[in-house]
Amino acid sequence: MQQYIIYIATLFLFFSAPVMAAQKALVLSESPPIRVAVKAQEEVVIASQARGIVASLAVKDGSRFHKGDVLVKLDCSVLQAQTDKAKAQARRQQQIYESNERLSQMQSKSPLEVSVSKADAEAAFAEALAMEKMLAQCHIIAPFDGRVGELMVHKNQFVVEGQPLMELLNDSLLVLEFIVPSAWITWFVPGYAFTVNIDETGGVYQAALSYLGGKVDPVSQSIKAYAALSGKNSELIPGMSGTIRFKIPSDKTAASSPQ
Repeated sequence: MQQYIIYIATLFLFFSAPVMAAQKALVLSESPPIRVAVKAQEEVVIASQARGIVASLAVKDGSRFHKGDVLVKLDCSVLQAQTDKAKAQARRQQQIYESNERLSQMQSKSPLEVSVSKADAEAAFAEALAMEKMLAQCHIIAPFDGRVGELMVHKNQFVVEGQPLMELLNDSLLVLEFIVPSAWITWFVPGYAFTVNIDETGGVYQAALSYLGGKVDPVSQSIKAYAALSGKNSELIPGMSGTIRFKIPSDKTAASSPQ
């Protein structure tokens, strides 16, 4: 009986050795700390498309707004006058064209004169339309729900075309941006869950990888990664930063965190 027990034990050790080896290969090791930045889903800088004085500001740094809200109004009285003039000129050119067309039917105007007057009328209407569209830019409308990241102008300030007015953040969904070794792409795939420690709040938050960047940096052998935070985290705002320590399979190369 004793020999039979020894025989069974030997068989058990023989067949369990590969299983134990496989389990050992799945042991996770911790990566070096990786820095991460909190960013808004959308970050845009709104620039003025018209020239004028800032007549009113409905927001300030950090203010929240809703899509369609008027954020800035410019005093575009000069542009309004120019638009009215362009519309009047367009009506005048249209009347000239219509008159020339009637006269051509009585052989008093040549086809060339009619064609030229028609082109003048079309050009005048196009200019008036362009002025109207420019006038509409005197009201800056919020493109989405969000908050003001930075206000770059003040009331009564004169602004010109192309001048930045404010940075708007769509923070309805906060994302994490960080850099990982490119050797990780074989196992670090979208949906990979992890936790992140945020410096400013001292809290620990759940996140999951959304996608990796489109190219690898051949010098640092790294790639950008983007992850989504889970749940509502009202205390977090764009610009905060933190640290991640990933659990890596021990049979993978745990490269140093990119700088």
